[in-house]
Parts: sequence; C-alpha cells; structure tokens
Amino acid sequence: MNHPSSLLNFQSSFPLHWQSKQSGFTLIELVLVLVLVGILSAVVAPRLMINSQFEGRLQADKLVGLLRQAQLRAMNDPQAVKIGSEPSRCSKVFINTDGFSIANNCESGLLSKEVINTNASQGYFVGTRDFNNSAYTGPSLTVQFGQPATDTKFLSEPSLLGQPFIGSEQLKKTLTITIGGKAVHIEPEGYIHGP
Repeated sequence: MNHPSSLLNFQSSFPLHWQSKQSGFTLIELVLVLVLVGILSAVVAPRLMINSQFEGRLQADKLVGLLRQAQLRAMNDPQAVKIGSEPSRCSKVFINTDGFSIANNCESGLLSKEVINTNASQGYFVGTRDFNNSAYTGPSLTVQFGQPATDTKFLSEPSLLGQPFIGSEQLKKTLTITIGGKAVHIEPEGYIHGP
C-alpha cells in the first residue's frame, strides 16, 4: 500500500519542467501551415520571377493599342495623315529606342514627355517614353495608316481600308516590331496583332 508521503517524494524527485503540460504544434497545424506556404509560393513566386517579362508584354500591348487607334483614325478622318495634325487626329506612330508615340506634328519624332503626360492625365493614351532595359532595339520608323486623298474632304481607298505604310511605301510583307522580347506584327492588309 502506497503511502501519500512516498507519492509526494516520488513527484518531487522529477524536475519541475517535466511536470508542466507539454506544448507544441499538432500534426494538423503543421500540415495546414505547409499547405498555405505551398499555395502562396505557387501564386507569388512566378509573379516575382516574371516581372521583366510582364513589363515587356505590357509595352507590346500598349504599342498594339496605339497602332490600332492610329488605324481607326485613318479610317474615319480625312485629316489623319495630314502633316501638322494635332495628336488627337494623327494616324502616324513613331517608334524608336526611347519609346513610341503618335508622331510629333504628325510628321516624325516622338511626342515630348509633357504632351504624353498631359494626355495621360486627361485619360488619353498617345504613347510612352523611357523604355526599361532597351525594350526596342530596331531602327527608328514611322508607321502611317492610309494616305491623303486628292480631295481633302474625303478618305482615300488605303485610308478606308486602314492599310499600313512606311513613309510613302505601302507595306509589302509583314512588319514585326519586337519590344521587350514580345513581337508585334503589322500585316500588309492592315491586321495588327501582338503577344
């Protein structure tokens, strides 16, 4: 028969930390944490790794949009190919290593940063400047949609069809412009497509 005093001596012979309740994580808690970390790494990690690819694709998508905008202007406005037209009417897009925009003075050259930023603040997109990591490495070129008609009140046939020109030469084969590793294609009949 055990005496209560011997039980007391038995319990006091163990260190105090053994007598407290054991704490830690259960297996279910560990599995839940691993699942959450796995989901986060599957969603976040690819986005962090492809940031530069995303920037290149964004620039290419912007160029496609600007080219289509210029093409629609040529198909609807007889003044769209006229030198001196304001940026809101011009159907020429200038592209070089610094960026791309509606052609300055509807002739050639990039619009200034101030004009681009002013239009952006008003909700209009007329171009972008300062590519990251030399997104475009090709020659400077001006893509024009349509041509002036003999009567300035009407559209010429190339304008009605939205046909692309480089200078005064109608495009004979597909023009490919590569921005940030993403290709933008302009077909001779006027179809514009990108990444």
